[in-house]
Amino acid sequence: TTDKNGNLILCQCGNRQIARMDAPLDKPAPKFTSLANSYNGKKFNSPNDLVYNSKGELFFTDPPYGLEKRMDDPKKEMPYQGVFKVKPNGEVILLTDTLTRPNGIAFLPGDKTLLVANSDPDKCIWYAFDTNNDSLTNPRIFYSAVGYDTTLKGHPDGMKVDKAGNLFATGPGGLWIFNKEGQFAGTLRLQNAASNCALYPDEKKCQITNYG
Repeated sequence: TTDKNGNLILCQCGNRQIARMDAPLDKPAPKFTSLANSYNGKKFNSPNDLVYNSKGELFFTDPPYGLEKRMDDPKKEMPYQGVFKVKPNGEVILLTDTLTRPNGIAFLPGDKTLLVANSDPDKCIWYAFDTNNDSLTNPRIFYSAVGYDTTLKGHPDGMKVDKAGNLFATGPGGLWIFNKEGQFAGTLRLQNAASNCALYPDEKKCQITNYG
Protein backbone atom coordinates (compact mmCIF):
# COMPACT_ATOMS: atom_id res chain seq x y z
CA THR A 1 0.00 0.00 0.00
CA THR A 2 1.04 3.66 0.09
CA ASP A 3 1.25 6.05 3.03
CA LYS A 4 -0.19 9.57 3.11
CA ASN A 5 2.95 10.88 1.38
CA GLY A 6 2.70 8.40 -1.47
CA ASN A 7 5.56 6.19 -0.28
CA LEU A 8 5.32 2.49 -1.07
CA ILE A 9 4.91 0.42 2.10
CA LEU A 10 5.68 -3.28 1.81
CA CYS A 11 5.17 -6.51 3.69
CA GLN A 12 8.59 -8.15 3.33
CA CYS A 13 7.92 -11.82 4.08
CA GLY A 14 11.55 -12.87 3.67
CA ASN A 15 12.94 -10.08 5.85
CA ARG A 16 9.99 -10.52 8.25
CA GLN A 17 9.23 -6.82 8.49
CA ILE A 18 7.14 -3.89 7.32
CA ALA A 19 9.30 -1.53 5.26
CA ARG A 20 9.13 1.71 3.30
CA MET A 21 10.74 1.64 -0.13
CA ASP A 22 12.63 4.71 -1.32
CA ALA A 23 13.65 4.55 -4.97
CA PRO A 24 15.20 7.86 -6.14
CA LEU A 25 15.77 7.96 -9.89
CA ASP A 26 19.43 8.86 -9.38
CA LYS A 27 20.16 5.79 -7.25
CA PRO A 28 21.04 2.33 -8.69
CA ALA A 29 18.88 0.41 -6.23
CA PRO A 30 16.00 1.12 -3.86
CA LYS A 31 16.51 1.61 -0.15
CA PHE A 32 14.27 -0.14 2.38
CA THR A 33 13.60 1.42 5.78
CA SER A 34 12.10 -0.87 8.42
CA LEU A 35 8.93 0.46 10.05
CA ALA A 36 8.34 -2.61 12.24
CA ASN A 37 10.14 -5.95 12.52
CA SER A 38 9.36 -7.39 15.96
CA TYR A 39 6.99 -7.39 18.90
CA ASN A 40 8.11 -7.81 22.51
CA GLY A 41 11.57 -8.79 21.32
CA LYS A 42 10.36 -11.53 18.97
CA LYS A 43 10.57 -11.31 15.17
CA PHE A 44 7.38 -11.39 13.16
CA ASN A 45 6.52 -14.59 11.29
CA SER A 46 6.13 -13.10 7.79
CA PRO A 47 3.95 -9.98 7.42
CA ASN A 48 1.45 -10.61 4.66
CA ASP A 49 -1.05 -7.79 4.08
CA LEU A 50 -1.54 -4.27 5.38
CA VAL A 51 -3.87 -1.28 5.39
CA TYR A 52 -3.81 2.27 6.78
CA ASN A 53 -6.67 3.97 8.58
CA SER A 54 -7.40 7.68 8.28
CA LYS A 55 -5.24 8.41 11.35
CA GLY A 56 -2.14 7.07 9.65
CA GLU A 57 -2.09 3.91 11.76
CA LEU A 58 -0.93 0.80 9.91
CA PHE A 59 -2.71 -2.53 10.45
CA PHE A 60 -1.18 -5.79 9.22
CA THR A 61 -1.45 -9.58 9.40
CA ASP A 62 1.36 -11.99 10.25
CA PRO A 63 0.76 -15.60 9.13
CA PRO A 64 3.61 -18.14 8.77
CA TYR A 65 3.57 -18.43 4.97
CA GLY A 66 6.97 -16.80 4.42
CA LEU A 67 8.74 -19.28 6.69
CA GLU A 68 10.22 -22.29 4.90
CA LYS A 69 8.52 -24.83 7.18
CA ARG A 70 5.66 -22.53 8.14
CA MET A 71 4.24 -23.51 11.53
CA ASP A 72 7.07 -25.98 12.17
CA ASP A 73 9.89 -23.67 11.13
CA PRO A 74 12.59 -23.41 13.85
CA LYS A 75 12.94 -19.70 13.04
CA LYS A 76 9.34 -19.05 14.10
CA GLU A 77 9.60 -17.00 17.31
CA MET A 78 5.95 -16.22 18.03
CA PRO A 79 3.57 -18.95 19.22
CA TYR A 80 0.64 -17.32 17.38
CA GLN A 81 -0.31 -15.66 14.09
CA GLY A 82 -1.16 -12.08 14.97
CA VAL A 83 -2.93 -9.02 13.68
CA PHE A 84 -0.91 -5.94 14.63
CA LYS A 85 -1.06 -2.16 14.51
CA VAL A 86 1.86 0.22 14.04
CA LYS A 87 1.13 3.68 15.42
CA PRO A 88 2.62 6.80 13.78
CA ASN A 89 5.23 6.96 16.57
CA GLY A 90 6.42 3.44 15.68
CA GLU A 91 4.79 1.63 18.62
CA VAL A 92 3.65 -1.88 17.70
CA ILE A 93 0.45 -3.23 19.28
CA LEU A 94 -0.87 -6.79 19.12
CA LEU A 95 -4.58 -6.55 18.33
CA THR A 96 -5.47 -10.25 18.29
CA ASP A 97 -3.70 -13.59 18.40
CA THR A 98 -6.84 -15.72 18.01
CA LEU A 99 -6.89 -16.33 14.23
CA THR A 100 -5.23 -19.40 12.79
CA ARG A 101 -4.12 -17.89 9.45
CA PRO A 102 -4.81 -14.12 9.29
CA ASN A 103 -4.19 -12.97 5.75
CA GLY A 104 -6.03 -10.24 3.82
CA ILE A 105 -7.04 -7.12 5.75
CA ALA A 106 -9.27 -4.15 4.95
CA PHE A 107 -11.50 -1.48 6.52
CA LEU A 108 -15.12 -0.81 5.76
CA PRO A 109 -15.73 2.92 5.06
CA GLY A 110 -15.28 4.99 8.21
CA ASP A 111 -12.53 2.79 9.69
CA LYS A 112 -14.83 1.50 12.45
CA THR A 113 -14.95 -2.08 11.16
CA LEU A 114 -11.82 -4.10 10.36
CA LEU A 115 -12.14 -7.17 8.15
CA VAL A 116 -9.59 -10.00 8.24
CA ALA A 117 -9.51 -13.00 5.90
CA ASN A 118 -8.52 -16.31 7.48
CA SER A 119 -6.81 -18.54 4.90
CA ASP A 120 -7.00 -21.73 6.94
CA PRO A 121 -8.75 -24.38 4.78
CA ASP A 122 -10.39 -25.74 7.94
CA LYS A 123 -11.59 -22.28 9.06
CA CYS A 124 -12.27 -20.60 5.74
CA ILE A 125 -13.82 -17.46 7.22
CA TRP A 126 -13.86 -13.69 6.83
CA TYR A 127 -13.94 -12.05 10.28
CA ALA A 128 -15.07 -8.58 11.35
CA PHE A 129 -13.96 -6.56 14.38
CA ASP A 130 -14.94 -3.18 15.76
CA THR A 131 -11.98 -0.84 16.24
CA ASN A 132 -11.71 0.79 19.67
CA ASN A 133 -8.54 2.89 20.04
CA ASP A 134 -5.73 0.35 20.47
CA SER A 135 -7.94 -2.74 20.62
CA LEU A 136 -10.38 -4.76 18.57
CA THR A 137 -13.78 -5.57 20.05
CA ASN A 138 -16.93 -7.47 19.10
CA PRO A 139 -15.21 -10.22 17.06
CA ARG A 140 -17.67 -11.91 14.72
CA ILE A 141 -17.99 -13.86 11.51
CA PHE A 142 -18.52 -11.57 8.53
CA TYR A 143 -18.98 -14.57 6.24
CA SER A 144 -18.12 -18.25 6.59
CA ALA A 145 -17.15 -20.46 3.66
CA VAL A 146 -16.66 -23.50 5.89
CA GLY A 147 -17.90 -26.54 4.01
CA TYR A 148 -17.06 -25.06 0.60
CA ASP A 149 -16.37 -27.26 -2.42
CA THR A 150 -12.74 -28.26 -1.81
CA THR A 151 -12.17 -28.88 -5.51
CA LEU A 152 -12.17 -25.09 -5.90
CA LYS A 153 -8.69 -23.60 -5.76
CA GLY A 154 -7.72 -20.94 -3.23
CA HIS A 155 -8.67 -19.70 0.24
CA PRO A 156 -9.61 -16.29 1.69
CA ASP A 157 -6.65 -14.05 0.87
CA GLY A 158 -6.33 -10.46 -0.37
CA MET A 159 -9.34 -8.14 -0.54
CA LYS A 160 -10.46 -4.59 -1.23
CA VAL A 161 -13.49 -2.48 -0.26
CA ASP A 162 -15.12 0.05 -2.57
CA LYS A 163 -16.56 3.44 -1.55
CA ALA A 164 -20.02 1.91 -0.98
CA GLY A 165 -18.62 -0.71 1.39
CA ASN A 166 -18.84 -3.66 -0.98
CA LEU A 167 -16.12 -6.24 -0.35
CA PHE A 168 -14.19 -7.89 -3.18
CA ALA A 169 -12.36 -10.84 -1.64
CA THR A 170 -10.27 -13.58 -3.16
CA GLY A 171 -11.43 -17.00 -1.99
CA PRO A 172 -12.17 -20.55 -3.10
CA GLY A 173 -12.80 -20.58 -6.83
CA GLY A 174 -12.18 -16.91 -7.54
CA LEU A 175 -13.28 -13.46 -6.40
CA TRP A 176 -16.13 -13.40 -3.84
CA ILE A 177 -18.30 -10.28 -3.60
CA PHE A 178 -20.28 -9.13 -0.53
CA ASN A 179 -22.13 -6.01 0.53
CA LYS A 180 -21.12 -4.19 3.72
CA GLU A 181 -23.53 -6.30 5.81
CA GLY A 182 -21.75 -9.49 4.75
CA GLN A 183 -24.46 -10.63 2.36
CA PHE A 184 -23.02 -12.75 -0.44
CA ALA A 185 -23.61 -11.36 -3.93
CA GLY A 186 -21.72 -13.82 -6.11
CA THR A 187 -18.36 -15.17 -7.26
CA LEU A 188 -16.29 -14.29 -10.28
CA ARG A 189 -14.99 -17.78 -11.10
CA LEU A 190 -11.32 -18.18 -12.01
CA GLN A 191 -9.42 -21.23 -13.17
CA ASN A 192 -6.46 -20.68 -10.84
CA ALA A 193 -6.34 -19.73 -7.17
CA ALA A 194 -6.82 -15.97 -6.67
CA SER A 195 -4.35 -14.35 -4.29
CA ASN A 196 -5.00 -10.61 -4.37
CA CYS A 197 -7.08 -7.90 -6.00
CA ALA A 198 -7.04 -4.15 -6.50
CA LEU A 199 -9.68 -1.69 -7.63
CA TYR A 200 -8.99 1.05 -10.16
CA PRO A 201 -9.59 4.62 -8.89
CA ASP A 202 -12.94 4.79 -10.71
CA GLU A 203 -13.88 1.37 -9.22
CA LYS A 204 -15.11 0.20 -12.63
CA LYS A 205 -12.26 -2.28 -13.06
CA CYS A 206 -10.50 -4.76 -10.81
CA GLN A 207 -7.13 -6.41 -11.19
CA ILE A 208 -6.70 -9.91 -9.76
CA THR A 209 -3.49 -11.86 -9.19
CA ASN A 210 -3.54 -15.65 -9.17
CA TYR A 211 -1.28 -18.67 -8.85
CA GLY A 212 -1.28 -22.39 -9.52
